[in-house]
Amino acid sequence: MHKAKDTGSDIYVWDWVVRVCHWGIVASFITNYFIVEPGRLFHEIAGYVGVALISIRVAWGLRSANPNKKGSTAYASFSTISLSKQAFREHLQHLKHKQIPRTHGHNPFGWLMVMAVIALLLGLGITGFMMEEIDALFGNSTLEWIHSIMADVLYGCVLVHIAAVFAVQRMGNIQLVRPMLTGWRKR
Repeated sequence: MHKAKDTGSDIYVWDWVVRVCHWGIVASFITNYFIVEPGRLFHEIAGYVGVALISIRVAWGLRSANPNKKGSTAYASFSTISLSKQAFREHLQHLKHKQIPRTHGHNPFGWLMVMAVIALLLGLGITGFMMEEIDALFGNSTLEWIHSIMADVLYGCVLVHIAAVFAVQRMGNIQLVRPMLTGWRKR
């Protein structure tokens, strides 16, 4: 597992690209799920912004990270994904002992959520594009149903994500919200 930058008292965990993409995707989702009506121009724009941000995040995750470069961490890189049985066991042991390593990014469950959100957002973007931009599919009830179900599943994932962040933060005695706002975690 890659280590975060350590300044003695704080540890740099999430770089600005990860944070901007994360909060931009949050804004796009809130806008489209709760505020604007489906099919409206602003719904489409917010959807395209969300797809653009998730595409940037995927590209950022596929790059080769240099943890020693200023303003960057290795956590954004998908090369840090560990979904082995051992990784899940270790994370559960860390929770059990209320000691999540401060120098880690996503745990295996967090990576599963990241992949689910990426898949759902891309699926929403594809189905939304198909419904609005391909004349033969405009008003297709099956496509609308799939799009709607994916949005609802994403909403469920968001609720699980928020609950998990606060539960792991409390159970694991670790800051998770602050690093997604500032990039830095207290030691």
